[in-house]
Amino acid sequence: MRYSILVLAALVYPLFANGEEQQLTLDAAVDLALTRAPQIAARQAATESAQSLAISAGRLPDPQVILGIQNVPVEGPNAYSTTADFMTMSQIGFMQSFPARAQRNSERAVAGAEITLADAELQATRYEVARATAVSWVRYAATHDSLQRLRTLEGDLEFGARAATAALKSGRTNTAEALAADAGVTELKSRILKLRGDLRREQSELTRWIGVEAMAPPAQIPSMDELPAQVESLRASVHKHVSLRPLDAQVAVSQANLELAESARRPGWSTEFMYGKRGPDFEDMASLKFNIDLPIFRRNRQSPVIAARSADVRRAQAEREAQLLMHQAEFEQTLATWDTTGEQLKFIEEERLPLARARSSAALAAYSASQGGMSAALDAFADETDLLLERADLQIEHAEAWSYLRFLDIAAQP
Repeated sequence: MRYSILVLAALVYPLFANGEEQQLTLDAAVDLALTRAPQIAARQAATESAQSLAISAGRLPDPQVILGIQNVPVEGPNAYSTTADFMTMSQIGFMQSFPARAQRNSERAVAGAEITLADAELQATRYEVARATAVSWVRYAATHDSLQRLRTLEGDLEFGARAATAALKSGRTNTAEALAADAGVTELKSRILKLRGDLRREQSELTRWIGVEAMAPPAQIPSMDELPAQVESLRASVHKHVSLRPLDAQVAVSQANLELAESARRPGWSTEFMYGKRGPDFEDMASLKFNIDLPIFRRNRQSPVIAARSADVRRAQAEREAQLLMHQAEFEQTLATWDTTGEQLKFIEEERLPLARARSSAALAAYSASQGGMSAALDAFADETDLLLERADLQIEHAEAWSYLRFLDIAAQP
């Protein structure tokens, strides 16, 4: 009997546990996106590709087997015989090339730089995914919160409209005020319908990043008044931010390719060993040869390539410098936005919203007690509605700035 009760509890408990819908937090959404985003999977594959290519970089070329027949007569009584003439021999051998050591070292350097570039692009992609997901989640959460708050206002306004209708029937108010109350409810319902559409769009955008988990209701928006590091520290390390790392790596790749082009001036060499089998009446022969490259036409062969790779280095450096200047300006602008919107939100939360709520409640109570007009209540509710929507816009703007700053060092996170 006791065993049966335990089994029944084990079966029923999940039903009760699932009765409370799990809320989706900001951190959970970002973690899911970093795990599932196909952009990250693509960059991880690129990193694996670069690491695999590095294994073969700088190694000697594969040896070559040489097969042939030499000095076969084509005229006379021994024509096309492979054994009658003493000069005819069947040959087998191999050849091995030995590129200059500087060239092989440069190939390894290029492969290492390509790995660094692929890893930097992976971290930059993680940053973009985390940033976009955080903004998408805040848009969803802010819209959800605003919708809930407007629904609360809708209940209050409907109460006021019913009071106006009752007052009209008892002769305590006029038709204009009753119609104004109904119009106020209609206007608010229209805004709620628009917010419901906005909520579906924001939820759809979040689904793009994390999948069906976006169907869960959002948790409360966390405080975004703190950054992962001191502002001065972030400002001092602006040239190391994750979004600029691919540009640094691209400069390193260009420099490695320049060194590879310059190494082509160093001569490589190769060796060949041949064994020749002659007819039964003649001795077999063997030969050993060494071939050395002669890069003597540098002006038309190596030098143009070196000039091109040198130009690539200058281009990569200039692009990196341009991006750094743009990033510095964007960083300062985003920091100012984060600071300003944070102060505005704090003022709204601590001062304006409580005052607007108190004003709406007081105006509605005054109207219900026949001590005030409906127009004053409608104005108060309209102002509170506008303030709630303004707050949602500020939350989104504040979150966009916070996300930009928050994940700049995402590469250091596990």
